[in-house]
Amino acid sequence: MVASVLCAGIIGCNKSSGPTEAPVIPDQTNGRVTIINDEAKLAARVTINDEPVPIDTAMYKASGAAAFSLKLAATISPPVVGGQTLQATSVVLDGNFAYASYNMQGSTYIGAIDIIQVKGAKNATLRSEATFTDTDVSSLCYANGKMYLAEATGNTAFAAPAVVEAITISGGKMDLAKNFRRALSSYAATAVSAAGGKVFVTTGNTGGLYTLTQNDTLSVEKFDALDDARWVDNDGTYVVVAQGTPGRFSVFQQSTMAFLKTVSFSGATIPESKSTVRLIGGKALVAAGDGGVQLVDVASGTVVGSIPRTVVRGLDSSVTVTNAVDAADKYVYISNGEGGVYVALASVNLSNITGTSPITFKMLGKLQFANLQSVNHVSYDGSLLAVAAGLGGVKFVTVSF
Repeated sequence: MVASVLCAGIIGCNKSSGPTEAPVIPDQTNGRVTIINDEAKLAARVTINDEPVPIDTAMYKASGAAAFSLKLAATISPPVVGGQTLQATSVVLDGNFAYASYNMQGSTYIGAIDIIQVKGAKNATLRSEATFTDTDVSSLCYANGKMYLAEATGNTAFAAPAVVEAITISGGKMDLAKNFRRALSSYAATAVSAAGGKVFVTTGNTGGLYTLTQNDTLSVEKFDALDDARWVDNDGTYVVVAQGTPGRFSVFQQSTMAFLKTVSFSGATIPESKSTVRLIGGKALVAAGDGGVQLVDVASGTVVGSIPRTVVRGLDSSVTVTNAVDAADKYVYISNGEGGVYVALASVNLSNITGTSPITFKMLGKLQFANLQSVNHVSYDGSLLAVAAGLGGVKFVTVSF
């Protein structure tokens, strides 16, 4: 483990109102991490769009497909570090705040995270930015005044590249006080989730699931070896880890972290690919890569619904895999890489379903953004959709019914 020294901060975390007050926290750096809390310096990265988002329904010819409307509220352009433009890798909505992560394609370790306050269709403020000179950030979550980051580092002081980092948050601003990194195994930490005083981190193809304590040194309580561990989520009852090659997820009892079972699903056969899992209504909503979307009852292991991966004419199938999915009520938003964001309507409200009765999905259409790059992640809270759009940055879309 390596602690940072201060010289001059779904799919996964507990929902909360987020930070509300705004104490004066200056811009900071420790040489590795640079934090900008001056909103005037960050304003140039924010564009208030306030414009309709077209929904392409032609491919589905579905009646009633446009029974809702979408408006692009705002766009946050990606940070530039050392002349290199980063790509948005994940975004999490939490109350009136959104948290976004970024990395650099290829072997260069450069990353960043943002805190964005979103209020309504015409109000998005970039509150705080942190950039990293030796670290990719794959995903993140917020819990109890801390941001937890799943990372890969190029710092050879660590035995392996995979690390998890904690940054203190106060009033929507990051602070390097008590900044800490915990060394993990494998080539990259892929996802992080936090609840009940614990932090859960997955660490890729040769790692597994770490259960850490939410303290200043992220003490390791338990490690479960799980190959190709890609994503983690919790719902108060279960902790579920999505794995690939082949597709399956491992289920743990959250209160004790006792292993319960492994459940297989179709897809997730592409090595080193992203596959998120979102627990909703006792079901695991899985982005299964080449297997599209799978909805599985966690208690029984029964697949109760699925959405095939979309094939996009003119694009190689390797760049249109389903890498992330989120849902609220009946609406499901699906991230298909360079294929864009797709919308589906479930036959029942996914938030309060029980049992193993089959659930059907009706594809409504595809969201169309100008110059949208590869979509890496989506987060939806029932009225606002956030899209981590790679080199296109982070986009906020309001949803009206």
